[in-house]
Amino acid sequence: MNAGTYRVRLQIQSRILRKKFEDILNKQFEFEIIDNDSIRADLLIIELNEDPDVTFELIHNLLNDGEVGEVFLTSNSTDQALLLNAIRAGAREFLGPEAEDSEVAAALQRFAARQGKTKSSDRSTRSSRIFSVMGSKGGVGTTTFAVNLAVSLAEEESVDSVVLLDLNLFGDIPLFLEIEPAYTWKEINNNISRLDTTFLKNILAKDPSGVRVLPSPGSFGSQNIATPEIIQRLLSVMRQSFDFIVVDLGQHMDDNSLKVLEMSDTLFLISVQSLPCLATTNKLLRSFQDIGYPAPETIKVILNRHLKNGSIDMADVEKALSKKVFWKIPNDYQTTVSAINKGKPLSRFAPKMQITKSFKELADNLVAVTDQKEVAKKKWWIF
Repeated sequence: MNAGTYRVRLQIQSRILRKKFEDILNKQFEFEIIDNDSIRADLLIIELNEDPDVTFELIHNLLNDGEVGEVFLTSNSTDQALLLNAIRAGAREFLGPEAEDSEVAAALQRFAARQGKTKSSDRSTRSSRIFSVMGSKGGVGTTTFAVNLAVSLAEEESVDSVVLLDLNLFGDIPLFLEIEPAYTWKEINNNISRLDTTFLKNILAKDPSGVRVLPSPGSFGSQNIATPEIIQRLLSVMRQSFDFIVVDLGQHMDDNSLKVLEMSDTLFLISVQSLPCLATTNKLLRSFQDIGYPAPETIKVILNRHLKNGSIDMADVEKALSKKVFWKIPNDYQTTVSAINKGKPLSRFAPKMQITKSFKELADNLVAVTDQKEVAKKKWWIF
């Protein structure tokens, strides 16, 4: 399922008006535009046609049959009689020709507030979780793992929202997803006093999977340098809006990385089956032990490009690390590189390949564990 909580169908003939609603909806975390008439829409935004009575009858029938949750009516007319008839037919909001973007957004938020009580009883709720991803050295597939983990989480049926944050100054996550973001976290640095959920919604890019993306600036400059205080504020605001926050830390340890690790629920430490890489992974594990965080149980070693018949077997890997490997991503260099070159995550490029299935199974596992923890937490508070 995409990241949108509420499915919206647009039945609007005017291209200009339709584009207006699409732009506003795409800035809202809670909404997902659907084109399939066979899927029930939580919200239908319909344009009044030349025969108003036909439109009103359609609205009445759709609501009575339960084919849509609510209806917004939009029209170029300001006739008060039309407004009254729209209300009688069951339309919850009437958006006239002069409606500002802020008015439309406010109407959507009123809808979300009304529906929120019902939605919260229909799906499991969970606390936001931060997954940080760090490579033990360069070239081990850190960004590949972060991107495909985020997309796989977003495609989980019970997950509503996922954001992917690139803390590599010269990170290239947009290339992995073939998106052209208008903003980077430079805008966070320059507008930290304005940072809230609304501001954040307006600057995040969106992948077709539903994953929201905040890329890196990609250039060096004082305005592009984040601070631990900015990182803490950013992650705190993200926690208010997302189920899962995936942070690509790259391979660099600095104050910002340490702040992310301090706030993370899980660190995925990426390694491969080579002696130099395993040695570096071991040093990192010892370093974390020295500084006192992350807690050992929250550090999950990911063995990327796993070879079943490699010269270093699993027993040797875990002996070298003095730690169990949490997950193995099978080696499929050709498929992975081809997906990157096409700008697509594995689930869209090669959904049937074993490497794709491995990410899907990992996401299943993480969501299931998260839900179990939420249930346990709820039982504890009841007790």
